[in-house]
Amino acid sequence: MAKKTYSSDEMDRYFNDPSYRRSFLGRGKGFLKRNRKFILGLFILVIALLSWYGYYIARGLPSLQELENPRPALASKVYAEDGAVLDQFAEQNRTRIELTKLPQGLIDALIATEDKDFYTHWGVNLSRFFRQMVINLMTFRQAGASTITQQLARRLYNLQGREETMFDKITRKIREFFTSVQIERNFTKNEILELYLNVAFFGGKAYGIESAAQEYFNKTASDLTAPEYTLLVGMLQGPNYYNPFRNFDRVLRRRSIVLNQMLRDGKLDQKQVDIIKADSLSFRNFEADYRIGIASHFVEWVRQQLELKAETYGFNLYRDGLRIYTSLDSRMQRYANRAVDEHLTGFQEKFDKYWDWKKYPEILVSNVDKMIRDLDVFKKAKTTEIRDSIVAALRTNTMFVDSVRKAARNIEVGMVVIDPHTGHIKAMVGGRSFRVFKYGLNHVTQIKRQPGSAFKPFVYTVALDNGTPVT
Repeated sequence: MAKKTYSSDEMDRYFNDPSYRRSFLGRGKGFLKRNRKFILGLFILVIALLSWYGYYIARGLPSLQELENPRPALASKVYAEDGAVLDQFAEQNRTRIELTKLPQGLIDALIATEDKDFYTHWGVNLSRFFRQMVINLMTFRQAGASTITQQLARRLYNLQGREETMFDKITRKIREFFTSVQIERNFTKNEILELYLNVAFFGGKAYGIESAAQEYFNKTASDLTAPEYTLLVGMLQGPNYYNPFRNFDRVLRRRSIVLNQMLRDGKLDQKQVDIIKADSLSFRNFEADYRIGIASHFVEWVRQQLELKAETYGFNLYRDGLRIYTSLDSRMQRYANRAVDEHLTGFQEKFDKYWDWKKYPEILVSNVDKMIRDLDVFKKAKTTEIRDSIVAALRTNTMFVDSVRKAARNIEVGMVVIDPHTGHIKAMVGGRSFRVFKYGLNHVTQIKRQPGSAFKPFVYTVALDNGTPVT
């Protein structure tokens, strides 16, 4: 590159004019001075972005009231008169239990596995936190190793979304940082442990250690044994991945890690570890009928009544952990269920032999048309021509017509047992199957029927009161 030459006039002016000399020396230098507007604009932009990001982070933090009075969703339970649990209403299947009622070994297993420095940090382990952030940025994946308090903040205040970008993950970690510090300021370590164990997710429908104990072992959390609670603690890292019903060997390997951590911290010795590993686990038997409940028609009717009262009395049936006591007698309900099962089968067989669709073709056509009109594909059809084509096609579809025949000739039942002195309902069967009932009517409370023999008790009572002899 050729050198630039200067004229004699420029050289004379350089040596004789100080202002020219200063401007000449400034050429190629004074970058900040020459670009001060651009730099100032860039600085203002950075400050604006940081301010916006700070506001965005703060907007997603729990309020002071939420921090001081956390309210995890609790299941509302429905009880029979004799104390049996009939069912529950819940967004999340969670039942609160106090920390003092839990085995100490459960607490030791949790701390040894999830956060060995729990009693010494103030919500966040700084070295682990910054390591997480670096791993997130360098590998574009989420790093683990959050403290118990950070995990509590994430679950208690729903800080984590279902699908997160890298920006979302970093933002969530910062929110967890501030929320964890505030949690530590507002609660003792034992209160944090109690909150954590009551909100933790254990897979399936189990939220909280009490629900997990019921879900997997059909017992209260206070009665969990070492083989059981170490397995549940191991599941916390990935509740669905370590589900014992899907991959038992996998969750046992995870439990071995929990036991080794407890061995390392001196909470167990090798002999105890070997005994726990050798113990066979007895899981709860998931019976279909039990999962539905013994009085589902009655419970659904109760739910409908409570929904009508919820706004008036200011409660949330699915979050407030209500205890709902009813007049139902669980023993009578079981007898009622058994009576329906035993008699309905025989009646159905007799009816099937008696009934002949050839004698009542108009009833079949009526039922087929009604079933077609109830189909989503018919309801969503945009034109009359499309609806007519659907009707024509299904009327001649043998499989569809046969399914209508079977459904239409099913005998239904409605049974209710009432204490005549109080009017209390002691048992209720609203139909032959609750699975079917969910999409139909309760044959006790919702069906319309002719009075029939319902008149007989009143007529006979009047007759007896007037001295008519019983024949």
